[in-house]
Amino acid sequence: MKFPILFENVHAVAIDKPAGIMVHPDERGDEYTIANWMKDTYKVMVGDKDREGIVHRLDRNTTGVLILAKDNIAYTTFKKQFHDHTTRKVYRAIVEGNIKHDTGMISLPIARARSDFRKRTVVDMFSKDQRGEEREAITRYKVLDRATSEDGKNYTYVEAYPLTGRTHQIRAHFRGIRHPIVGDDLYGSSTGKNLAPRSMLHAYSLTIEIPQEKEGKLETTIVSPVPKDMIETLASLGFSC
Repeated sequence: MKFPILFENVHAVAIDKPAGIMVHPDERGDEYTIANWMKDTYKVMVGDKDREGIVHRLDRNTTGVLILAKDNIAYTTFKKQFHDHTTRKVYRAIVEGNIKHDTGMISLPIARARSDFRKRTVVDMFSKDQRGEEREAITRYKVLDRATSEDGKNYTYVEAYPLTGRTHQIRAHFRGIRHPIVGDDLYGSSTGKNLAPRSMLHAYSLTIEIPQEKEGKLETTIVSPVPKDMIETLASLGFSC
C-alpha cells in the first residue's frame, strides 16, 4: 500500500489520506490501517499499541492531510500541539441547504449518542440522544459558494475551522445546524450515496510546528488539493468552483 506524500523529513511524514481506509484499528475488525503501514514502512514503535505514529485521526471516508510521527521527538511535539489546540486545521465540505450567513461559528457541546454507538450528537434543548459526558466543541466556518441543483435543491460549499478536536466534530456540528454533509448517511444526509460516493469532507490543510533535521521547529502549512470525487460532486450539484 502506498500513499501520496505531502511532506517528509527524518522526524515526520504527512500523507494525502484517501477515502476508505482507517487510521488505526478498532475493536471490531482486523483490516489493514495507516498505523500498520507506518510500522511496515518506517518501523515506527512510538505511540500506543496498534496506533504507532498516530497523533491525530481522520474518519474512514474523510480525505486529506494526515501527519504522522516517525520518532518520539515528533510524537511528543505533535501530541502537545493537538492537545493544546495550537494547530490550525482547515476542512472543505459540501453541505445540504443554503447556509444564510457567509461566516459563522457553531458552539455546541458534543456527547456520545444513545441511539448509535458510532455517532456523536450535539447537546442542545432539542436533543435527547446524548449519553455520558458532554464536551465543549467549537467550529468556525466560511461559505465558499452556494448552488442549486437541477432538481431545485440547495447546497453550500464551506470551509470549516475546528477550534477543538472532538470525534466527528464537523459532521455532528453541521448536522446540528440542520445542514448535514452531503453523502454522510450516518449524520442524516438525505441525498446520501445517490449524489456522492462518500461523505464530502476533506482535510484541506494543516498548519503545525514540525521538528527539523537540525535543532528547532518550523511552522509549516501542508495542503492537500481537493480530491477528484469532491470536484465531480461540486460540478454535479451546479457549483462553478
